[in-house]
Amino acid sequence: MRTALALARPIACATLALAAGAAAAQTITPFSTAAPGAPPAPWRIVTLPKIPKHTRFEIVARDDTRVLRVQADGSYANLLHELRADLEAAPILRWRWRVEALSAATDLTRKDGDDVPARLCVLFDLPLARLSFADRTAVRLGRALFDPDLPAAAICYVWDARLAPGTWLPNAYTDRVRMLVLQNGAAAEWREERRDLRADFARAFPAEAASGPLPRVAAIGISADGDNTGARSLAFFGDVLLARE
Repeated sequence: MRTALALARPIACATLALAAGAAAAQTITPFSTAAPGAPPAPWRIVTLPKIPKHTRFEIVARDDTRVLRVQADGSYANLLHELRADLEAAPILRWRWRVEALSAATDLTRKDGDDVPARLCVLFDLPLARLSFADRTAVRLGRALFDPDLPAAAICYVWDARLAPGTWLPNAYTDRVRMLVLQNGAAAEWREERRDLRADFARAFPAEAASGPLPRVAAIGISADGDNTGARSLAFFGDVLLARE
């Protein structure tokens, strides 16, 4: 059984103080209409008390629009947007991103190498009743120790230094977070992404997908980190959209 402490880094750290579902947004606030500087509300930066160096998030002008600049330097932080989104109504996740600098020292298969230059995570509001006994116990402990709103499942789409696109793997800390590599290596151009969250949830959590309806999306998180390996990276994100098609 994965421990509640193991859940703390990949999920709880990104979801501290999630608002109640009724107060959460229905759509994702764009970066393209925001003023330069701090990311627009309800996007907010969430950090870990034990990691003093924080990844930087900033709205900047790039290619005739405004985008999110994400810079890590041996650092850690998450940019979180709370949601209450129905996957039956809007199952398609779209965004664009680019990574201009990354470190080859990272290794997502190991805790001491678990750093990425760019990551976009979808956090699901999955009922505990649909988890195994071991996973229910771990999540309950995590909620008691770290955050009462700790979600029970997440998919993270990652840009890695070397793993092949299409690689699925569990997070090095907990298998309640499943990762899918979409891009690798540095790129001097934007890459467009389109993911069907219904299909990806079924692939990542087949038992839970078979046991009931699709869960709602509780939050979207964007991050880059280098605290395990001292990695430096530079990435950019365009608007993130949830749509019917």
